[in-house]
Amino acid sequence: MKQQLIDLWQQAVQASLGENSVYSAIKAQNINDADMIIAVGKAAASMALGALKAIDKPNLETLIATKYGHGLAELDAFKNVTLLEAAHPIPDQNSLNAGAAILSKIKSLPKDSKLIFLVSGGASSLVEHLSDGLTLDDLQILNMNMMADGLPIGEMNKKRRKISKIKFGKLLSHFKGSKLDIFYISDVEGDALSTVGSGIGFYDADLYALSRPADTQPKVNAIMVAGNKVARQAVVVKAAQLALNVVCNEENLYDDIFSLAPKLCQTVLDGEKGLYIFGGEPTVNLPTNPGNGGRNQSLALAMAEHIFGRDDISIIVAGTDGTDGPTDAAGAIIDGNSFRDADAAKDALKRADAGTYLKSIDALYSCGPTGTNVMDVVIAIKR
Repeated sequence: MKQQLIDLWQQAVQASLGENSVYSAIKAQNINDADMIIAVGKAAASMALGALKAIDKPNLETLIATKYGHGLAELDAFKNVTLLEAAHPIPDQNSLNAGAAILSKIKSLPKDSKLIFLVSGGASSLVEHLSDGLTLDDLQILNMNMMADGLPIGEMNKKRRKISKIKFGKLLSHFKGSKLDIFYISDVEGDALSTVGSGIGFYDADLYALSRPADTQPKVNAIMVAGNKVARQAVVVKAAQLALNVVCNEENLYDDIFSLAPKLCQTVLDGEKGLYIFGGEPTVNLPTNPGNGGRNQSLALAMAEHIFGRDDISIIVAGTDGTDGPTDAAGAIIDGNSFRDADAAKDALKRADAGTYLKSIDALYSCGPTGTNVMDVVIAIKR
């Protein structure tokens, strides 16, 4: 059952891969005139690789800003690729360095240039250029406080863009070129480009109208190439091939983990045998000194309490980017026996230390960086 859950979850990831999604989109749009590629976010390397393969210009200048360890060896085959790495979820100095480098490059592009801009989740932390008077310490404190308060990603991004010189359309306002193709992978509820990465890839012609006449603005084409719905639908297709009955397929993981856990489990407990698919991005309030784990590990352990003693239910809870919070695990796989040490499990949840407990029972799921980021996917099988 564990391997079947992994296989189903991997279908969600494979359907949303940055490389494949961007390659297909560029080919469909018949784009072959780009002068430069800029890619930002946790899926930036994969998306850039797809663009480079689609355009087939070996020397096309490409600038990538992504999370540490999220680069791809395949990019070494291209001669003009610059890879910048920074921290996530708490930004570091390299986040500011990446922001400065990308802003400088955007400003330097000539009036007849054609840019492909690739955006995925994580860019809010990985790339930043702060408003005057603010420091890295200010930025880190803001992010730590928002995470501790369990703010939804949309609310976090609204706060981030207020202190930034490059978020919510500000970056691309400096683009003087003639054509701008924006491709993005959504990791936010509602899939709005203005919210993904705090709007770093957002272009609003009305916003720039006063400073830039309409006839001098670039031709803009913005397309979402992957999101949570695409990922979940891939699981549905795979389930049909396996003759598994899909009982539920919903994007509803938009609440605190302790509110979500009983609701999700009750849906499975009350429902018929088959497959249950949930998507979105839950929140978790952190104590002053949190332990080891991320929101998926915490949600998995919280759900384990509600299915304890059941031998007919198994569940995978994992982030599609392959990393859950500041850990190497994507999430966890739990069943009716996972909450067997109830005192230790409850203590771990209280201290936001679910990762330590789940590791002790060999329930963590690790797959490494995936090349996409379409929020989280929960899959339950009831036999």
